[in-house]
Amino acid sequence: MFHMINQLLGTTMNELDSIELIDFNVNTPNDFYSFLEYLSVTEYVVICDGDRILKLVNFLNSNYPIRFNLYNNNLELKTGHSTNLLNNNLKELFPNKLDTLANLEKETSPIKNELHLMLTGNYPLNIKNNLIKHLFVEKTELLRCIDNSILKNCVINSIIFYDKSNVNIASDLFPIMVNLQNEKETIESMNLIHMSKEEIMEGIKSFQSSGKVLNKQITQGIIDYSAIMNMERNNRLFYFEEGIYRDYGRKNLITTNFDEDFYEMVNTISYMKANMITPAMAIYPMVINISALLERQQMYMVTPFNAFFSSSFTQKHKNFNLIGLIIDDQYYLYHISQNKNYKVNKVYLLLLEFYLKNSMDSIDLKSYFPDKLETFNKKFYEFIDRIS
Repeated sequence: MFHMINQLLGTTMNELDSIELIDFNVNTPNDFYSFLEYLSVTEYVVICDGDRILKLVNFLNSNYPIRFNLYNNNLELKTGHSTNLLNNNLKELFPNKLDTLANLEKETSPIKNELHLMLTGNYPLNIKNNLIKHLFVEKTELLRCIDNSILKNCVINSIIFYDKSNVNIASDLFPIMVNLQNEKETIESMNLIHMSKEEIMEGIKSFQSSGKVLNKQITQGIIDYSAIMNMERNNRLFYFEEGIYRDYGRKNLITTNFDEDFYEMVNTISYMKANMITPAMAIYPMVINISALLERQQMYMVTPFNAFFSSSFTQKHKNFNLIGLIIDDQYYLYHISQNKNYKVNKVYLLLLEFYLKNSMDSIDLKSYFPDKLETFNKKFYEFIDRIS
């Protein structure tokens, strides 16, 4: 959650080429090193202000053979080695880049979303398995127990949540440090709850068979959802006094050995019997979250993975951006990526369901509008094009 300039130097003194920065939200130090090694980089210069970038560069220098050098925006060496790359005409080569970087405002962390992910374990499916996004530490003394092999496999913009501390602590570790004691109100605002697997399965079955979403407690999420459902996901680790767990509830112990290598832990986890993630299982937390944001204990939704007008539903994962919402006999179309809601009539929502299920030519749909389907389809597609 810091800014780095996109023009980074890593070639010869005679020819300075730019290297596109990789995404620090989904790549680890190991990924970063492999990326640079592929490009045959032997020396790397970072121009940036900030304490956390200093910690990252120190970590990289301690763990990888590439020489990393950090200069601030005034081109003063902060850590690493003095290099001739900066002695001559860097300001002439990048006059605007440095000025722009100096004036950037600090980015604020979307902490509520990160807390939700850490506590529920419900990470997007496009995040690869065993990519560690969040670490939880019960006590600050356990920070020293985080092995280097773990840090190498944490995303660079990972977060360490530490508990049972009334003061904010400083650490030499490069992840973002967040004191959970300061986030109590944020956690309470989400009204996260505990549920059994049987209760969750009952809710999923209701949603899949009819589109009905029941959320009596108006919760935004279920604590340890991924662990309760025994999902084949591992994007967080929990450090308690007695060992490292996969879950906040301390029911899935990985190891009591804090010195265990990351890949040994991954191997241990692979022997834990896990369930393949079904589409309904993957989408259910989003369904619950939407109903909570709308403050609805009961409503209906139209997605590719549940029945509503049509009795069939898609049983394979697929990307989609539109869902239907039915609230008190009112019909809405919600665009997920744009976070926009459109009030529509029942016909549009019916067409949306068949559209999401790739069934616009189905006999079932034609039976609804034997004479007007072509006209309705035309208007529907025009509407979809307009809001896309």
